[in-house]
Amino acid sequence: MTRQKKEKVAEFDPNEFPVLKEFFSGYLHEDFNDEYGSAPGAARAFRGDASPEESAQACQEWTKLRQILTGRSIPEVQTSLQKLGGAWRPQDWDEFHSLDAAFTGKMQKPSS
Repeated sequence: MTRQKKEKVAEFDPNEFPVLKEFFSGYLHEDFNDEYGSAPGAARAFRGDASPEESAQACQEWTKLRQILTGRSIPEVQTSLQKLGGAWRPQDWDEFHSLDAAFTGKMQKPSS
């Protein structure tokens, strides 16, 4: 008899992402498109304003966030991002991954 393995889905706790919470609430506010042109534009502005330590932590947090959210539905991703604050709700995985280059320096699209 074989036993099916259940994959454990990583829990999302917005408090594990303090720098991203600052970014989402401070840069991805309701007027981010008018102010920065896009979510990646807001991310580049944040990285430019952040200290080297904050910038490095944001990159680490983005990588961790991507790992937690990959494989979830877009509505689940939107709900999770809402907990970080701000107004950005990506409509698909391409839009979600549009922040990869700003936070990691390269585009990274795992199979979703």
